[in-house]
Amino acid sequence: MFDNQNTSRKTLKQILTLDVQSFFHYVSSIPYGYQDRSGALHVSGDPDFAVRDYAFSSPEQIVENNCCWCWDLAELIRLYCSEHAIPCQAYFMEYLSDDLHQTHTQVFLYDHETWSAAPDNCLGLSYGTPRFNSLNDCVAWFTGMFTDYLKAVLKERYDERRLLVKPYSCIFPAGASAEEYLSKIRL
Repeated sequence: MFDNQNTSRKTLKQILTLDVQSFFHYVSSIPYGYQDRSGALHVSGDPDFAVRDYAFSSPEQIVENNCCWCWDLAELIRLYCSEHAIPCQAYFMEYLSDDLHQTHTQVFLYDHETWSAAPDNCLGLSYGTPRFNSLNDCVAWFTGMFTDYLKAVLKERYDERRLLVKPYSCIFPAGASAEEYLSKIRL
């Protein structure tokens, strides 16, 4: 099993050679946060945590910084899947209203002839569970979790017309701002 205490000594190349269980154990252990445009790290749970001046982190930066959020992490997972010939599809989810702006990226994996949501560092998912026979069923299940959260927060103000759920395959340059990321992924 992968020992996350030695993360700073691991390279992206070493992370990409992990078996699938160890890789997702590593992914789940990465602190949720981001790097800003000046290179400072901000980790959720820090007393002064706020999202200001976000900069997209490359897979190399994720491993080096041991910190990322879902936008960044999806690219590390897609890279791992590519390296190991694991079919996958990334989705972008966004709810945009005057009351709430919430986004999430999620990678869905095809393994053992079924689809499942890839574990990440914020939702507590386990590798390969639950499994679905179709990508559409898997995405619908996950979207249901996303919208359940939105409905719990917004209550009667939830408006399904403000929800965007779409597959994406674009690539983002390291250092891209939140605005640059969103303008590209929404296309």
